Amino acid sequence: MIEKLRLFLAVLEEGSLRRAADRLRISQSAITRQIQLLEHDLGGRVLERTSAGVRPTSGGHAFAAKAKILLADYDSVMAEARRLVCGESDRLRIGYIASAVQEYLGPALALLRRTYPKLKIQMFDQTPGEMLTALRRGEIDLALTFCGAEVLSRDFYARKLASIPSLVTLPIDHPLASRKQISISELKNESFVGAPDGDVPGFNQKIIQFCRKFGKFRPRFVSIGKPTSLAEGLAMAGNDEAVSLQPIYISHLRIPNIVMVPIADTEATWDLFLVWQRGKASGPLRALLDAMTSRQGS
Repeated sequence: MIEKLRLFLAVLEEGSLRRAADRLRISQSAITRQIQLLEHDLGGRVLERTSAGVRPTSGGHAFAAKAKILLADYDSVMAEARRLVCGESDRLRIGYIASAVQEYLGPALALLRRTYPKLKIQMFDQTPGEMLTALRRGEIDLALTFCGAEVLSRDFYARKLASIPSLVTLPIDHPLASRKQISISELKNESFVGAPDGDVPGFNQKIIQFCRKFGKFRPRFVSIGKPTSLAEGLAMAGNDEAVSLQPIYISHLRIPNIVMVPIADTEATWDLFLVWQRGKASGPLRALLDAMTSRQGS
C-alpha cells in the first residue's frame, strides 16, 4: 500500500501518468495497474483524465492530503528504526547505582561529552531490580549494577568492571564500631539487613555466601520496611541494631549514628558490572564502554 500511495502522489505532482512514469523510471502501464488496484482497495475513483493529463477527484484530493501525512509519519518511523537497528542514536540512557556513579561512571561520562557534544545523556538512579526491568523493556541502554548481573547476562551483554571489597555498617555504639577491620566470622550473632529480591536481585544470596564461606554460619535476616534510599535503609537498620554488608564504594555516604568498617576477608568482594542490550551498540555506547574498561585496567 505504501508504494501505491507514493505512485499516486507522484502522478498528482506531475499531472500526467507518462511524466510520473518517466520520473520513477517504470512503465506507464505499471503505474496504471497500481492506481487501479488502489482505487479497488478504496472502493472509488481517485483520478480522472482530462485533455491536459490527470487530476484528482474530490475524494482523491482529500485522500492525497491524508496520504502525505501518512507517508511522512511512515518515513520518520522507518528512519528512526534504521538508526536504532544500526546502533545509531542521538541519546544514551543509563541506569546506575548512585553510590558508585561518581567513581566509576563520572570520568568516562566527561570524556564522552567531549567526544559527542550533541549527545543527550539521560541518567536514571535505579535499584538493580529497576534496571533489570528497564533493560528488558528497552527503557535504558546501559546499566551499572552490582546485583542481578547473573540474571541479566542471560539476555544481555555483561562486562565485569571491577571487584569491590566489602564493609559492614554498624550502629555507632556497637562493640565493634571502633575497630579498623572486622572479620565476617565476628558477625555471627548479628542480625543482617536483607533486601527484597525484586529490588536487589541476588543480594540476600550474596550475604549468605559470604557468611558461610568466611564465617561458617548462616545469617539471620531482619526486615526494616521500605526505605526510599540506601542511606535511609542503613539508618533504619542501625536504629534496629542490625548490620549490613555492602560494597566499600558506599563509604562516602554520611549516615547519622552509623559507622562503616572495612571487612578483613579480602576475598569477600562484589562484582560491579556494565550490562547493555544485545545487538549492535551505538558509537557513544561503545566509546563509553571502552573508556570505563580502559580506566579500570590502567
